[in-house]
Amino acid sequence: MAPVSIAEAISRPRPQVGLALLMAAAAMLGLYFAWPEDRLWWPATFYPLFWLAVGVTTLAGAAQVVWWLVPARWFRRLQEISQHRVYIPLQIPREGVGYLVIMIVCFVGASMTHSNPLMLVFAAMAGPFVVNGSVTYAMLKNIHAARRVPPRAMAGELFSVELTMTNPSRWLSAWLLTVQDEVHHPQTALRASVLFTRLGRRSETAGHYQLQLPHRGRYRYGPLRVLSRYPLGLVERSRMFRVFDETLVYPRIGRLTPRWKRRLLGAAELVDVPQPRDGVFDDEFHHLREYRWGDNPRAIHWRSSARRNELIVREYQPNREHNLLVLVDLYAPEPAAPGDLERVEQALSFVATLCWEHRRECRGASLFVLMAGREVWRFEASTASAGLEALLDRLAVAAPSADNDFAHLMNWELVLTGPNTRSVVVSTRTGSQAPVGSSVQVFLTDPATLSEVLTYDDPHPSRHVAAAGA
Repeated sequence: MAPVSIAEAISRPRPQVGLALLMAAAAMLGLYFAWPEDRLWWPATFYPLFWLAVGVTTLAGAAQVVWWLVPARWFRRLQEISQHRVYIPLQIPREGVGYLVIMIVCFVGASMTHSNPLMLVFAAMAGPFVVNGSVTYAMLKNIHAARRVPPRAMAGELFSVELTMTNPSRWLSAWLLTVQDEVHHPQTALRASVLFTRLGRRSETAGHYQLQLPHRGRYRYGPLRVLSRYPLGLVERSRMFRVFDETLVYPRIGRLTPRWKRRLLGAAELVDVPQPRDGVFDDEFHHLREYRWGDNPRAIHWRSSARRNELIVREYQPNREHNLLVLVDLYAPEPAAPGDLERVEQALSFVATLCWEHRRECRGASLFVLMAGREVWRFEASTASAGLEALLDRLAVAAPSADNDFAHLMNWELVLTGPNTRSVVVSTRTGSQAPVGSSVQVFLTDPATLSEVLTYDDPHPSRHVAAAGA
């Protein structure tokens, strides 16, 4: 955490502004001396105002030009000297602008009419204006701001971001502080505000706001901007804190429908897999029974058949825990249309849900995920793996590509596919361009198909920012 210093706020001005101001002052002087007869109609109080305007314009223009002519080494030295000073800019809100207009009217009227009551009103109004700016500067000079965000979240999930304000001052409390935070993402930008009504002396106060982010990816926070108009609301001062954090948002995880499970089971039964030997991780031996027409001759138990003088077969009960191989074809043309990007998000959401439910139902099985997008990578979770955090991290930042190397991944299917492995291809291509595997279930992420196999608790999440004060 570091505030913005004066050195970072100072920038070398362009000479065009200064030259324009000097030309305006010269024009006013030219008009003054070119038509002296017009000055006869001026009131006596207008002369000091005219020379005041000429002097201010000349000084401002000369300062701009001189500041531009300062050597670069002097400018860098000034930045080094001002590093320790905090930059707290002043802004005048709409209420303050109206207040200033009234003050100027009172001053001009008092100068032109020599009215002491109007001058007294101007002085009475100028005092609160100056006090307001001084109080806000004193409050913001010593405060500190911090942020605490969750490192990971789920798309469509509501979570909280905590903001902490610290006031180390021994004498002055801070009142009505508004903390503004920014959240940036390639597809969206959000802004949140939290109001701190009072920050006592030598105290720390925490506030929070809630976010519901609709898109996966990496969200970046910052900077923090603390502003206040206390006590009169005529002057607004703000202070910037370079506090940057980020949250990695995972794809949405829904629920697979029974229709998908029947579809996957039906695809696995169509594959002719040889009967393995008895074991814990393969099809398990259930019992012996009489031979029926259509049974596999390899399942005949010859010793029992000879003893009973009839054909006896071994019946196996399939093990529910199966290995899963997911091949992801993350394709999108260039330039990608909104529909293409939507299919990419649906594919990643389906892959995350499929892997999540597989690890929950088949804890003793292995999981393989191969993805071809902008990058080609492989993920493997064995029976000893604790969770899917590494896989979800990669799915959160996965990007599609128009020329991915998915054909190379199809060769891995023959290597990783075993007798107890179910393979699924998830592709974002159209039906005519869809990949075809030897023993896989191909799933195309079109909206009609997705609604049949995947459901969400909140079908239409929207970006949401809810602020809470402290």
